[in-house]
Amino acid sequence: MANLAMTGILEKMTGKDKDYRYMATSDLLNELNKETFKADTDLEIKLSNIIIQQLDDAAGDVSGLAVKCLAPLVKKVSETRVVEMTNKLCDKLLNGKDQHRDVASIALKTVVAEVSVSSLAQSILISLSPQLIKGITTAVSV
Repeated sequence: MANLAMTGILEKMTGKDKDYRYMATSDLLNELNKETFKADTDLEIKLSNIIIQQLDDAAGDVSGLAVKCLAPLVKKVSETRVVEMTNKLCDKLLNGKDQHRDVASIALKTVVAEVSVSSLAQSILISLSPQLIKGITTAVSV
């Protein structure tokens, strides 16, 4: 039953109506904050992709709520998924549109702040360091 409810939430999160997207994202945040929430591999992939996609939402309140979903999500998904999410966020930060970079940087900070396992922190460091160094040393053409 929980999977069916989650499928409905995910469908509404990708809908055209910003009010539905906001409410669905709020519902997801409530689900993620429950101690009993468990996600299988397929659901982890869907959740992480949709939340990262929502960071670019035209409605600022939806993207802000998506950032809030990242903190509990990091604690509920596998280390591999967290590293994938940080790589996607880093790519948005370095290569995304100007208006989306602020949200990407806040989202990346949120994810990194929630990491409490040293092996995961090390994996993220190894993955992100070269990208971030390249980003700050490469000249940007204006």
